Amino acid sequence: MNDAGETVLYPPAEMIFDPVLNLLDYQVSPALLSEKIIWKIEAIAVKLVKELKSPGLFAVELFIDKNDEVLVNETAPRVHNSGHHTIEANYSSQFDMLWRVILGYPMGNTDPVLPSAIVNILGAAGHNGHAKYEGLEEVLKMDNVFGHLYGKAQTKPGRKMGHVTIMHKDYQDLTYKAHKIKNTLKVISFSNT
Repeated sequence: MNDAGETVLYPPAEMIFDPVLNLLDYQVSPALLSEKIIWKIEAIAVKLVKELKSPGLFAVELFIDKNDEVLVNETAPRVHNSGHHTIEANYSSQFDMLWRVILGYPMGNTDPVLPSAIVNILGAAGHNGHAKYEGLEEVLKMDNVFGHLYGKAQTKPGRKMGHVTIMHKDYQDLTYKAHKIKNTLKVISFSNT
C-alpha cells in the first residue's frame, strides 16, 4: 500500500510444509485455488492492510480450512521470504515494490512472468560446521532455475541456507523440479561435529 492508500496484490502462493521440521518445504505461485477462494484471500488481505493505516509492503499468511474458510495466520510488515520468488518470477519484485512505495513512485506490475516454485535449502540432518554444498552444480544446470545462497558459513540441521527459484509454465514440471532439487542439493559440513 502506498501513501495514497492504493494497493496492489501479488498472486497467492501455496506453501507446502515439511511435517517434521515444520518449515517451508517448497511453495508454488500462483497457487492453484478456486476463484472464490482467491476473492476471499484478496478481500481479507486488502482489508487487513488498509486497517493498519501504514504504507509499506505486507506479507499476509493465511490458512484455508477444510470448509474453505480463510483464516489469517500472521502479517509481516516487510519484504518476506514467502515472496522471494518475485525476484525472477514477477515483473515487479517485492524488493522493487518496496522501493516504489518508499520513494512515492507508481506501483509496479505484480503479474507473474511465469508460474514459479521455491525450494528452501536447509542444513542436512547430522551436519554441524562449515557449510559445503553438494549437488549445487547439477541444480544450476537446470533450465529456469535460480539459486540464492545466503552466505552463511556455518550449517546445522534444518538451518535455512538459501533458496532456489524455479520457473515454468507447467505446474507438474515445477513440482517435479522442486522434488528433484530437494533430493539433489544438500548442505553438509566439512567436519561432522
